[in-house]
Amino acid sequence: MNPALRQLKDIKPPVEVPDDSLWLLIAIAAAVLLLFLALWYVRRLKRRPRRRRRRVDPVAQAKKRLKAIDFSDAKGAVYTFGEAMPLLIGENDELMRRFDALLRDLEKYKYKKVVPSLQSSDVKKMKALMKEVL
Repeated sequence: MNPALRQLKDIKPPVEVPDDSLWLLIAIAAAVLLLFLALWYVRRLKRRPRRRRRRVDPVAQAKKRLKAIDFSDAKGAVYTFGEAMPLLIGENDELMRRFDALLRDLEKYKYKKVVPSLQSSDVKKMKALMKEVL
């Protein structure tokens, strides 16, 4: 050995350095694969034909429900009348006032387990108000 190297006392033997490049390469490949899979999935969703929801017109639905009222079922008729009429009345204050008064008269058919059948006078009032709105 070289005499100059023998004089050097602070040189240490070679140390083994861990090589993690294989794991780094695998992680990068997995990330790229996941990215491609996500992009493929998004493109596939975009190509899929979308189902269009039919937009339901609440006023048309209310008219349909009012026309189909079964006056033999007192409770159902009063509830349907009470739910559908405000949509059709809208901003008309006079009709709304009459509707509220009639609804207070019809409360005897609500909130009970067994209700009497609708009186003919109540049916006539309901039909008259419905005729004005429809």
